[in-house]
Amino acid sequence: MNPVEKFRELSLRDQSMLIVLAAAVILYLVVLVAWRPLAQSNRSLQQSNAVLRDSVQNINQLAAEFRQLQQSGSGNTAASTETLAQLLDRTVAAQRLQMSRFQPGSSGDVQVRFDNSGFDQIARWLYQLESEHGVVVRDLSITPGAAQGLVNVSVRLFRA
Repeated sequence: MNPVEKFRELSLRDQSMLIVLAAAVILYLVVLVAWRPLAQSNRSLQQSNAVLRDSVQNINQLAAEFRQLQQSGSGNTAASTETLAQLLDRTVAAQRLQMSRFQPGSSGDVQVRFDNSGFDQIARWLYQLESEHGVVVRDLSITPGAAQGLVNVSVRLFRA
């Protein structure tokens, strides 16, 4: 007997229940085969978008900081016309350091030596030179000084 004929022989109640069951199975298959993978793909794309959005925000923040640093560096005309030797003299005096040797190099760099100077003062001075004035440390040699907390430092600097 043919399945269509078997269906026609069933009562109206059984036919309607079979149709509802078939619709439920078809709906379940549609959800299982099509809807779930699309929903998972959608969640994955939303997570990727969130990560990318965070990256773009970080990049925009870094770009704003970079522009601000560029403007603060170029806006200071006194510092931009100041030679490296003048800058070093001024910043060494501000940190209350005493240079024991100052030797300019042929390629625009400068070698400076400090004897028995406070390590913290030297570290602050180098940080200030790099972060505020664009001076780069090429070579750095630190040895213990005569007392605890004091160091002998030889550093080669150039202005980028």
